[in-house]
Amino acid sequence: MSSISFVHLSDIHFVKSSNNPADIDRELRDAIITDLDVNAKIALENVSGILVSGDIAFSGAKTEYEKAKEYLLEISKLFSINPSDIYCVPGNHDVDLTIADKSPAVSQAQNTIDEQILLDAADAAFEESITDCSYNSILFEPLREYNEFANRFNCNISAEKIIWSKEFPLDCGLKLCLIGISSCFVPKSKDRLMYIGQSQIPRHMPDTAVMLMCHHPPECWKFSSDIIDRINKRADVQLYGHMHMQSVELAENNAILFSGATHPQRAADWFPRYNWITISSETIDGDRVLNIDIYPRILSENRDRFQPDISATTNGILIHHTINIDRKRRQDLSDPCLCYESEKTPKDDLEETHAVESKANQQSKVAVNERELIYNFYELSVFRQFELLEKFKLFSEQDKGRSIAATLNVAIQRAKDQGTLQSLYDCIMEIVSKKEKII
Repeated sequence: MSSISFVHLSDIHFVKSSNNPADIDRELRDAIITDLDVNAKIALENVSGILVSGDIAFSGAKTEYEKAKEYLLEISKLFSINPSDIYCVPGNHDVDLTIADKSPAVSQAQNTIDEQILLDAADAAFEESITDCSYNSILFEPLREYNEFANRFNCNISAEKIIWSKEFPLDCGLKLCLIGISSCFVPKSKDRLMYIGQSQIPRHMPDTAVMLMCHHPPECWKFSSDIIDRINKRADVQLYGHMHMQSVELAENNAILFSGATHPQRAADWFPRYNWITISSETIDGDRVLNIDIYPRILSENRDRFQPDISATTNGILIHHTINIDRKRRQDLSDPCLCYESEKTPKDDLEETHAVESKANQQSKVAVNERELIYNFYELSVFRQFELLEKFKLFSEQDKGRSIAATLNVAIQRAKDQGTLQSLYDCIMEIVSKKEKII
């Protein structure tokens, strides 16, 4: 039974003064690096990503993201994973609140959504804003610097892409789909809850377990009661940040992790935390079961190192939980009024599962790593970027005026249609490789 693992950080709160000579928080960040290097490498198999569930920066400033990027790349190197294996969602500290103060158009777009009493009306106002032919980027202006940071990880959000997703293969023909959603379209204020709309609810996907990542937990959502049932049915594992105090809610069909803050503001309740997560699947009595191990880590009282948060575990090291994915899907989707017997035997099901798994594995061997392509594309100069797009005939007149993120998404699809995606990838990697050798 193979497994995949993740390093889960939240609320890392990089500030403009991070890494200056007097930065007392440098030791905290070093302690996380040491814990990962000494302990996580022993406990975790197949580390496949670094997950950051919001509040990467403190005030949404460019310099804060530059320091966050440097730190996250240091972690990725520990596990020899690609920088494109970093995944993130925005938090309230990733929002530049000054933009709404300066721009009546931004403020009005936010207020129009927030003023709605009914979810359907709020969703309609959101749709109207992001489909406006002239001003569809209004809601995303306060997240401009977050998007500049997240573009390279393909975790940016825009009118064209309000959620992002990434699939990982598991055993038994099951996939894990990691989905990131934003709770920051309408920034939080004293009297304002966060807007999560129906367009962000994960779709039903066959043979797929879903792990949802969002900064604000449901208690902060304005329309939580209208959508939480659908979220729980479709998102099997849920990762939230914001609250700074860690807890885990386990139910028969869900594992919900409310993350502590990796880098909280210093106060009496200063308890830095982060997590490791390992996920695997197996078949039990003909049903596919998801195994989830959560390793909560906490800074020791003497602030010297990270260690297991014993109070939050079941055995002093981790929390183990299982979810019967096939049974959960039957309960959620099958009509109890319709009774029928499948003509397929358990043996047929198993053979079909193995065939699907084998085919998926074969396809994964030849597929271009699009996240790696995107990350390295952003490492090129703007001149080089457009030179490549022109070379492969992936840029047209209609792309003029689009953001580089939107242009790249269209270019990748064109490369797929033209059968030149592999060539584009090879060319980018060659340029980056030469650049690194020169450096």
